[in-house]
Amino acid sequence: MEFLYTRQQMEGFKGYQSKVKIGNWSEDLELDAAKLKSYLMKKERGELKCTQAEDRFAHALQPAMLQPKANDGYVHFGDVVMLFNQATDGCLACDPQEPLTEDTFATTSTWYTEPCSRNTFHIQRWEGRGDKKDAMFDFRDDVVHFGQKILLKVNPALAGSGAALASYPRTPTSFSRYSRNLEVVMQRQSNWAAVWEVQYLDPQFKMEMEGQAVPTNAPVALLHCGTHQHLASDVIKYRNDYGTEYEVFGKSFTEVVKGQLGVRERSMLGDCNRWCFVTSIPSEGGAEGGAAEDSLNSAEAGPPEP
Repeated sequence: MEFLYTRQQMEGFKGYQSKVKIGNWSEDLELDAAKLKSYLMKKERGELKCTQAEDRFAHALQPAMLQPKANDGYVHFGDVVMLFNQATDGCLACDPQEPLTEDTFATTSTWYTEPCSRNTFHIQRWEGRGDKKDAMFDFRDDVVHFGQKILLKVNPALAGSGAALASYPRTPTSFSRYSRNLEVVMQRQSNWAAVWEVQYLDPQFKMEMEGQAVPTNAPVALLHCGTHQHLASDVIKYRNDYGTEYEVFGKSFTEVVKGQLGVRERSMLGDCNRWCFVTSIPSEGGAEGGAAEDSLNSAEAGPPEP
């Protein structure tokens, strides 16, 4: 019986190629031709892994324009904004190619702070049923006010299904991946789980500031209406296809202090709960370079006098 392979090939040695004419070199030539034909076909159809990854990154990182409705220094419904977090020095981002369930996909805090499709969001008004607080204020304009409920929709250029930022109560099967806090995701339905309330950062002046317009480039807090926990992000490494980013979850970072009747002793929320609505990227060394820092100092000093 004639062997079609050499002893070295049968033992797993891959040193011989078809051009050496040792063993079953004719079959090796046919296999090489079939591999080349398959490669050229996948390349023509765009089915190569490298091509798919390149198209995915180009689609997710394509530049996006921040589009404020007015340059009056306030946040408006319909604005295309970025959400910067003070603890991570990054901005909120999403990844539709990392599905968590059939209707949700992952969201993180990314170091990539240039406006692109995955880190820009549309602010929309919540038109559904609210709570008793909504009856106190009748907002007719398009300016976002403290205490008003909003939806944060993903950029349509990234996911045309209108996914919105949402959170769910912590259960044995639903929690954030690393910190085990409340899970924050992007979901494709706009229900009560996707409703957020913009709050003033200092809880001592939260009631006085309700109904006031929300300024841009100023730290605010986002309270989830379903779980009553604030949107947060911390320096907790979250590894994905875009590198090492930071985890986004739901938790209120406040000090537990004993209350006293008639005395306001609550401290401000932690850095992890401080977010900024950014409607424009300031230039290097420009006049707006310290806008966020000046707004933070003014927030710690108290609300502006009427």
